Amino acid sequence: MDVAALLTRIGAARPSAPTADALARLHTAQSRSVPFENYDIQAGTPISLEVPDLVDKVVRRRRGGFCYELNGLFAALLTALGFDVTLVSAFEIGDDGTRGPEFDHLRLLVRTLDGEWIADVGNGASWTGPVPLVPGTHGDVQVHRDGDLWWTADRRCDGSWQRGWNWTPVPRALADFSDRCRFQEHDPTSHFTGRRLAVLATERGRISLLNGVFTEITDGRRQDRPVGAEEERALLAQRFGIVLDRPWRALPAA
Repeated sequence: MDVAALLTRIGAARPSAPTADALARLHTAQSRSVPFENYDIQAGTPISLEVPDLVDKVVRRRRGGFCYELNGLFAALLTALGFDVTLVSAFEIGDDGTRGPEFDHLRLLVRTLDGEWIADVGNGASWTGPVPLVPGTHGDVQVHRDGDLWWTADRRCDGSWQRGWNWTPVPRALADFSDRCRFQEHDPTSHFTGRRLAVLATERGRISLLNGVFTEITDGRRQDRPVGAEEERALLAQRFGIVLDRPWRALPAA
């Protein structure tokens, strides 16, 4: 893997050691430069989880991706830089206790020289930095543990907490996520076939495009406006750095 090219792509310097501070800088840099997006799915472009293909997509084509792509590539980068990285399968647990399918999300556990962390650069730009792998409240994220089951909760705008992804610390390989990736890519019930989106963290908030609506959140203030296809394509290039080489397909009827 061309580590130097990927570091240049995210605007980060090579760290001198795999420390928590270095992890935080890399995590923030990737979150603000590589968008969470699914336009390949909407355009019918096949997704590959092979690391060389991910490097080609993110570095040469200057694109983003969804969780398997972004966290898979980030794991490869961190490993090349000397971090100890474990890929884990994350899943949902409903209000009634029903457990969702394995491999629904890819999350990273990262051991640094000064602690263990949860990293997630593929969660819709909701995390711009890693979270300590320690039960408790860490800013706007809570970490919970019940035996081998871990989960996080995110603070809502009204101050309440919403349970997020759950996992057990079983090490996985990136190839283990391939079947679920194919589901997300093709199944009509997938969250990613029925909507077109791009999200990117900014220094003071985030920007997003969702089904032709552009949203900008700055210092907690939100502005939404619908855009046509021509403006959407222009915003993708100007604000997200995404230049598409084929048109997206019409979304399925609601």
